[in-house]
Amino acid sequence: MELLLTLPSPLEGIERYIVSDRLQLTLEEAGELSSRYHAAVELHLRSSSSREAVREEAAADGIVSALTFALRLFNAENFSGELTAAERARYGAVLNHFGGTLPNGYEGPDGRNSDNEEEAAAPVATSPVAPSSATALTPAQRERLQGLFLQRLLTTDGEMPVPAMRLPGLLLCIISIAKAELEPGVPLLPLTSPWRLRAFFRHQLCLSHRSNTVFLALAACVDAVLRLPSEEQTVEMLLEVGQVQRYYHRRDLAKATFEAAMRLSGLHVEETSMMGVRTRWQQNQHVQMVLNATSSRPVPPQSMLEEQPKTIMAEKDGHDLLDRPRETPEAALQPLTPLHPEDKAILLALCMDIRNNNPDHGLTRHHMMTYIERLLADPAPSPFMVRCQTLLMRARLESRRNRVQERAFMQLTELVEQYSARRDPTHEVFGRTASDYFYSVAFPPVWALKREYADFCVEETLYKTALDVYEQILDWECIIECCKKLDKRRRAESLARQMLETDPLNPMLWVALGEATRDDAHLWKAWELCGHKMAAPMRALARLALDREHYAKVVEYFDEAVRINPVFGGDWFALGYASLRLGRLERSGEAFTRVCQIDPSDAFGWNNLASVMLRERKLRPSFNAMSQAIRNNRRNWRMWQNYFRIGCELKEVVETTSALGIALDIAQRQIHLERDTLELFVDNTVAYLKGEIHGSSLDAAETEGSKADALVYRSLGILPDENDIHHAPVAQTMATAEEDEEIADLMPLGADVESPEPVTGAAAAHTTKEHDAVLAGIRRRHADRVRALFARILELFVSDPDIYACAAKLMHFLDGPMASFRYRQKELRACQQKEQWCREEALFSRTVECLEAMASDVFEAFSEVQNGGAAGATVPYAETTPAGTEGVSQAPIPLAGEALQQAIVDSFKEIQTNIKGALDAAEEHMEEHAVYKRLRELSTRVRRCAQGAQEAFL
Repeated sequence: MELLLTLPSPLEGIERYIVSDRLQLTLEEAGELSSRYHAAVELHLRSSSSREAVREEAAADGIVSALTFALRLFNAENFSGELTAAERARYGAVLNHFGGTLPNGYEGPDGRNSDNEEEAAAPVATSPVAPSSATALTPAQRERLQGLFLQRLLTTDGEMPVPAMRLPGLLLCIISIAKAELEPGVPLLPLTSPWRLRAFFRHQLCLSHRSNTVFLALAACVDAVLRLPSEEQTVEMLLEVGQVQRYYHRRDLAKATFEAAMRLSGLHVEETSMMGVRTRWQQNQHVQMVLNATSSRPVPPQSMLEEQPKTIMAEKDGHDLLDRPRETPEAALQPLTPLHPEDKAILLALCMDIRNNNPDHGLTRHHMMTYIERLLADPAPSPFMVRCQTLLMRARLESRRNRVQERAFMQLTELVEQYSARRDPTHEVFGRTASDYFYSVAFPPVWALKREYADFCVEETLYKTALDVYEQILDWECIIECCKKLDKRRRAESLARQMLETDPLNPMLWVALGEATRDDAHLWKAWELCGHKMAAPMRALARLALDREHYAKVVEYFDEAVRINPVFGGDWFALGYASLRLGRLERSGEAFTRVCQIDPSDAFGWNNLASVMLRERKLRPSFNAMSQAIRNNRRNWRMWQNYFRIGCELKEVVETTSALGIALDIAQRQIHLERDTLELFVDNTVAYLKGEIHGSSLDAAETEGSKADALVYRSLGILPDENDIHHAPVAQTMATAEEDEEIADLMPLGADVESPEPVTGAAAAHTTKEHDAVLAGIRRRHADRVRALFARILELFVSDPDIYACAAKLMHFLDGPMASFRYRQKELRACQQKEQWCREEALFSRTVECLEAMASDVFEAFSEVQNGGAAGATVPYAETTPAGTEGVSQAPIPLAGEALQQAIVDSFKEIQTNIKGALDAAEEHMEEHAVYKRLRELSTRVRRCAQGAQEAFL
């Protein structure tokens, strides 16, 4: 603490920027002051007298001790729980030095006590009488202006800190120490120091959006840690690196880092099952998924002495849902091996990885819950932050289950309220930050936790409660939305104007006012105040232009926004959409590529990127991008339909069959099946069943591109090369045994093993025969699958002639021409159900087309019988479906002999009747058209063949 007090105070020179009761500090001036302060801290540490002190204290880890204490203070006020009055007095020297003393009753950045709800909601018509000078300010006013001043100094890349953060001056000092260099190129803290990583990551968490400058600083630290020899890496170090990677949406890298931490820790994890019950009143046993985990290290005794957060409605409190499945409700919980605190943090990280790499589905949440159950049932008490993170994740998972939704809401409320010192003014919380495992989990800062709580309230339509919380953390977008829900549209405007009275040069307040009033003038005012160095005004202007459909201006404004801060995905998405509307495909593709770089789990970003590539006729990259979209959002039937369409063009038979089935499950009758695409699907299926194409035509040359060799920061960066987009198949490919398929970057076991030399002679012939038999069986099963799929389609769409036409084409190959004829009959009925079918040329032409196809099927069947065969007897898939197979439409029994002959004669008669009816119905309106004459010619041919059939058969 003594070392911190020797450093320069960030409050020096503040008086010149406080005029009356207002802060007159522009963003440009704040940047200069921040740079000056960083230089002052560095100069202080470089000075000869200080250097001796640094060297002396370095041996005793003086710098690290000072940073540890400073981060503990900062974490207490922003993460674990605000300091009590006694603790604030104890550490008052440091707090006062860095401008961190807060007035009693402080409850948010607006300086209002949220207990007085009516006062908080009332608009302010006039500003209070201001003192004549800065010296006349009350202590509360001065503390408020100091906080605004110090927050402004933390602005980076035009991204201002979250208004609800506390101790900004202390964080500024922490960052200055982390950046300091004793000599040019010789940092005070090495890149591998965890304290350097923690300082920059805390800075990022306090900014309103991701900053490119902080990103590069963190990437350098992460790369340095990952380059260390494995024996020098620690579990704690890898856990923190993984959190940074996941924060920047590099979940693939984070997963690898967490798995490395698990190997280093020696944690053994096994997902298994048991017969048992999950609730107190359950009588019948069912298969229950459970997680078994065992640590290789003993549990440190001091970790079990930490304060424990309150667990709401646990099993011991009488809740009917058991903490962990067991054989019977009365049975005791099976004894578990206590887990090391770091192993608990690893399990939480692995649990998050399940959500990141699986669809948002109930099964995914159930899978994640097994990890939480294992942690809750662990016999060893967890460190405070690890336990808080466990309870928070359980609340998130239970928030969408009706049975435990109340418990989730109450638990989230408890986690928010345990932060406030007013709950128990005598309960000291600074000790919570002393844990060795404080940084092992990614517990959110208090404003993020409150935002999550408010979002939960919005989902439950508790808009008044949500609005109060949003106002505490000044989340302007959510404030405006809540005001709309409550029909209090002027409340957001009043709040913004009230705060502008104190801080008139704050660009973010002018942005908020502009968004609340939808007035461009306020946004341009913010743009000028920030000196064209903030992206927020341009974002707001672009959003207004997007609402007004002024797409050229949207592109212009978002181009400027992403120039200032290129790591905010929302800007790129809107830029891509506007460019797409303007037909600027190249720019749109670049923008959506950046969206997918920044957040690889953005399904709509992948979908739009696929759409752009499809318009550019880049089919394979488009298909791969679409597979990533549905990998992240498996409940959107339009994405499945897009995937189906692109796959049909690429002859991806197995993938398109699965995609069409899933789209039908989700959309039912909402889906629109185009005839061209469905016919292409049938053509591909027939070609696959004939053996002309493979079930999956993935081309390694197309999907393998240059990897990330050119990256400066390999651990966090991404290349915008479309060839780097890997395909994530939705179905298990049933192709040849030689084709190894890459599924989500995981190669099959043994794929890197060299195959033995091929055998020759009789053994080779035997192997080829077995291989052909396997392929034949695969194709037969696929034929059954497609037949069942078309049966589902025809159940949903009973009046679409185009679908019957495609079904007839497929069944002609599977079951022969007479089976096709039966579908043509249904197609004809659907054609003649259309209004004006006999009066409009297009509809009448469609009917004639169907009649011609019907005649063609019977002509073919008649010809085959005349040539000595049976229609359908040579069809390879005519009898593939075993009787009674569940969920499969059974293939019809082929006709033969006299039954087939009679069916052909009857079919000719039916065609004659239908042709005569069509000619009579359309004679008045279509007699002069060529299609009518074509139908008359068909009638003559059918009559002639019908006479021949009667003579031959009867």
